[in-house]
Amino acid sequence: MKQERQYPKVKISPKAERSVKNGHPWIYGEEIRQTEGEIQNGGLVDVFAGNAYMGTGFYNSASKITIRLISRNANDVFDARFWRRRVEYAVRYRQTVMPGRDFTCCRLIHGEADQMPGLTVDRYGSLLSVQIACLGMELIKDIIYQALWDVLAEMGETITGIYERNDIALRTKEGLAEYKGWYRFEGLPVPDSALTEIRENGVKYLVDVENGKRD
Repeated sequence: MKQERQYPKVKISPKAERSVKNGHPWIYGEEIRQTEGEIQNGGLVDVFAGNAYMGTGFYNSASKITIRLISRNANDVFDARFWRRRVEYAVRYRQTVMPGRDFTCCRLIHGEADQMPGLTVDRYGSLLSVQIACLGMELIKDIIYQALWDVLAEMGETITGIYERNDIALRTKEGLAEYKGWYRFEGLPVPDSALTEIRENGVKYLVDVENGKRD
């Protein structure tokens, strides 16, 4: 049985309907035909084509990409457990396709490809480098980071810091400020240095996660 919907509704154009049916996760402002309920930027909305449910996504009227879909399942509940499952699926998939030492230097989460719009997470040894280019994702980043920390710890992987590289101009289109620095939450240490050593194809590199450089 489908759960009772609690989110504002957005009805989209036939063009957007075709795009969503073909798997595209974005809906542009010009494709929105009608809204119902109180919509908050960064909040979730249900998307409909006529009376047909098409999915649920983050809404942001400040962005040309007004809706970024996160689910097409009307039974999903978007709580911490939902995001934990999303994070775990993405991370374990990367471990499968990049086993062994490769898993210590790879992209763990790749935005829309992992149904986590605007979120990029790169791993460099024991450090994570994160970028967020979506208001909705910014508002739940504490949940996402905790899930990353927990999932990797349960896999026996050591993470000593999360560095936010949110100094990208794309954030301004979402109405977000630019900044960078170590993310802090209880139990997560803040490293003394943003330098870490990685190995790719048998070659060692020093990576500066603060500036995105390697030597």
